[in-house]
Amino acid sequence: MASSFQGFKSLIEKGPDAISLIDVDGEILYGSASTTRLFGYQPEELLGRNCLEFIHPEDRRHSIRALQDVLAKPPVPLRWDARVRSKDGTYCWVESTVSNLLFECEVQAIVLHQRDINARRVADAERQRHAEELAQSNARLEEFAYTAAHDLREPLTAISVFTEMLVRQTEMDANTRQTAKFIVDGAARMSALVDDLLSFASTGMQESPRWVDLQQAVAQALQNLALAIEATEAAVTTDRLPIVQSNEIQLVRVFQNLMSNALKYRGENRIKIHVTAEQREPGWVIRVEDNGRGIALQDQAQIFKPFIRLANRDIPGAGLGLAVCQKIVEGLGGTIWVESELGTGSTFCFTIVSGRRIPVPTFPCAAAV
Repeated sequence: MASSFQGFKSLIEKGPDAISLIDVDGEILYGSASTTRLFGYQPEELLGRNCLEFIHPEDRRHSIRALQDVLAKPPVPLRWDARVRSKDGTYCWVESTVSNLLFECEVQAIVLHQRDINARRVADAERQRHAEELAQSNARLEEFAYTAAHDLREPLTAISVFTEMLVRQTEMDANTRQTAKFIVDGAARMSALVDDLLSFASTGMQESPRWVDLQQAVAQALQNLALAIEATEAAVTTDRLPIVQSNEIQLVRVFQNLMSNALKYRGENRIKIHVTAEQREPGWVIRVEDNGRGIALQDQAQIFKPFIRLANRDIPGAGLGLAVCQKIVEGLGGTIWVESELGTGSTFCFTIVSGRRIPVPTFPCAAAV
């Protein structure tokens, strides 16, 4: 047997990975010099031993099945990961590739190619551990946010209610009534801020992607904004929008926040909002265009940060809407940005990664309000 694979041996002797030749029962016929570097054994120490005895007991059944499969399907090499015992008794992760060359006249054996992937597996396990810890931390943070929001709403509601009762039951001059109104308005703003903080804290807990009709997502956002749209007499139109794999609830929130900003930060002309979609691999670019005030170039890098507000403070809001949009879009695997010039309106763009290509007709779809 030694003479039959002598030529093959010369090709692999200096390779960085461990190469072993085994027979149909798993008995080791040959081990390359790299075996010592990977496992600590001298090649001659392995001869005559069964390769499966070095496999971790938890990985042995899978390894046996792989050897059986490669015997049943000779032309097809198989690859799997398993823990292999080194000479010092420790186990390290190894990627094994096995090829059936029993019918090759120069080899006449099963070739077992083993590569050390211990560092990679340890790193993967560490990343998994960090991910689990982060998920647990996020869950605790979300639970705390809901609890805090509930506890804060109660006294805010009490402040507002009792202040209004005090106004009704007490004779007050104009200045005192104005002060009471400031208290009620402040409590309302604080309540809205609590809601915004809760929304921001809870954003990012993504469900499994499902098919979402963006036309319906925009329609839902418009329904939620119906009163504001009616009050401002805004005109909202869309092109035909695609169906994508994503999260409908979160996308409704994105559309709603972007269009709400367009309604609030309006210019002098009647508000016009237009939603379009452009296919761009591996998904879509969605654009929400308005004819509002626009954003100066030097301010565009700041607007997605929490609590950043560039407009008049008289306009209600906590400066969290765009931060929520960014958190949602990035959580769904996309990116968001703005294209704008001061005084000419803004176009907020975000990408949606989708596993399905759906043609979009070029004709406009009326969704005007």
